[in-house]
Amino acid sequence: MKKRSVISLVAGLALVAGLAGCSTSSGGSASTDSTTNADKQLNIWYVNPLTSYPAWAASMKKFEDEAAAGGYKATAVGPNKLDTAANVSQIEQAIADEADGVIFCNTDPTSFASTIKKAQAAGVVMVTIGCIDDVSDYSVGTDNVAFGETAADTIAAGAGKNAVVAIISTDQTTPNQLAQVNAFKAAIADKYPGITVAAWESDNSDTSVAAQKITASIQANPSIDAVWCVEGQCPGGVPTGLKEAGKKPGDIYVLGIDTVNTTLAALKDGWLGATLNQCWFDATQLATDLIKAKASGNANPQQSWGIGVDQVATANLPYKGCPPSLIPSL
Repeated sequence: MKKRSVISLVAGLALVAGLAGCSTSSGGSASTDSTTNADKQLNIWYVNPLTSYPAWAASMKKFEDEAAAGGYKATAVGPNKLDTAANVSQIEQAIADEADGVIFCNTDPTSFASTIKKAQAAGVVMVTIGCIDDVSDYSVGTDNVAFGETAADTIAAGAGKNAVVAIISTDQTTPNQLAQVNAFKAAIADKYPGITVAAWESDNSDTSVAAQKITASIQANPSIDAVWCVEGQCPGGVPTGLKEAGKKPGDIYVLGIDTVNTTLAALKDGWLGATLNQCWFDATQLATDLIKAKASGNANPQQSWGIGVDQVATANLPYKGCPPSLIPSL
């Protein structure tokens, strides 16, 4: 593996986690007012799907930290566990608050559909970040097809072209993850026909559940020699899951996702072979700029914004974060 391999993913179907001086909870909110602009201050909400996940928390804090310079009032809300109903309710709150824009993650298109339409009818600019969506005004996230193909290439290089793979995702319906897994399967069928998927398990974005599913998958399929974590809580469960299955670091090749502390620790200790860091977590300014442009009557015509990923191996530690060149701007 190269010492530094940065994979820029082209713009395509966009994708699949902290507040300044306050905490978040389902139904709660925190506001940061900017008084630096003489013009009308925009009211922008960030409806976070999973505030307990460090990368989502960092993304939301970045949104708040950028409020003063960006000239908007920042309101950040979100549950600690995945809760679509809570997120829908929070978007309804944003509509009632006469928000100019909402940043959210469309984890369940069916559940969000009517609320998105209601928000847009009220003049709210909807930006889904990290999730597939062609109904919101804008989608910002990883190109899922390219991501799945990159995962296939990485596993083939790390575990071999006859690897037996276990996949761990949030569930088997979250649109971005489903697209990534389908792209992975298509890539191995085309380029690596010797690679097989022995198990595809769901962890509901819960580290302890991920550990259990990893152990159970290996015990049920002893030939498994690679694990692909498609969601961010999974890598933190890898050490426990592999230990319970009687495995040591390096016995099974594991491809992680993102670069939260638990993932980097597992990488450093040899439990992971590599991780693919999704750089859209750093794209909050792009999201707010899209909202500001449309709210001012200068809407950008591009709906889907693909953000690059950064491939990280032990040679890249300590990790310095996504290169700014991977984050597009208006």
